[in-house]
Amino acid sequence: MNKYTKIAAIAAVTLIAASSSAYAVVPSASAKSVPAYQKNLHKKGTLTVGLEGTYSPYSYRDKSGKLTGFEVDLSKAVAKKLGLKVKFTQTKFDSLVAGLDSRKYDVVYNNMGKTKERTKKYTFAKPYIYTKTVMITKAGSDIKTAADLKGKKSAQSASSNFGQAAKKAGTNVVSVPGFAEAIDLVNSGKADVTLNSQDSWGVYKKAHPETKLKAKTTKVLDNTSSSPMLNKKDKALAKKITKAQKQLAKDGTLSDLSEKYFDSDLTKKP
Repeated sequence: MNKYTKIAAIAAVTLIAASSSAYAVVPSASAKSVPAYQKNLHKKGTLTVGLEGTYSPYSYRDKSGKLTGFEVDLSKAVAKKLGLKVKFTQTKFDSLVAGLDSRKYDVVYNNMGKTKERTKKYTFAKPYIYTKTVMITKAGSDIKTAADLKGKKSAQSASSNFGQAAKKAGTNVVSVPGFAEAIDLVNSGKADVTLNSQDSWGVYKKAHPETKLKAKTTKVLDNTSSSPMLNKKDKALAKKITKAQKQLAKDGTLSDLSEKYFDSDLTKKP
């Protein structure tokens, strides 16, 4: 090897080494670390929310067809705090839980109560609504207390807290997809009663001042709360959502949304 060939060979090896070194030190954009709470998201950079979309005032379609409601606005505010976009997936109540199992969405915002059975398989963020349970019947009904529920026909979403409570109280549960259908069955006499939250009843009564239905609070189910419900593996995301909701409570957003949709602040634990 002559002098010039040797110099060229050394230069080539040096250049290759330098290039390899540079490649090893400079990370690519795709190599940037993803926060733990975002690793299991259904869609990158997006908080996908499962809800019914037919349960006013929590989530429903307004006259123009736009999805709106307390939980819709709340989940938008939470996503913003997390630096994420938001996407909504509507489904019937009895399918909401299964959707978490198959990861169709990241979190359910749908007036979900925290129960012993659910906490075995799912994780929950901090509650955002606290309310009482009422028995809704026709005027003149002989259902006055929880003891009177035994043997009666109760229109309920079977897998809901209210449906489980009605079953334990001895009612014959007539399964319905949502609150509106339950009210229809009571109105038509095909069901004697439906159990639901005091806030939902208040909103319904305000929208239907002509209603002949009556509601009475009951202890068949203790004061209930609603929480974001997530897959058991998403504890990091649940903590972030809890933190976001605490920030929204502190800056007054949570109370303002409650006043907007319920005409009262139901965000404080009694």
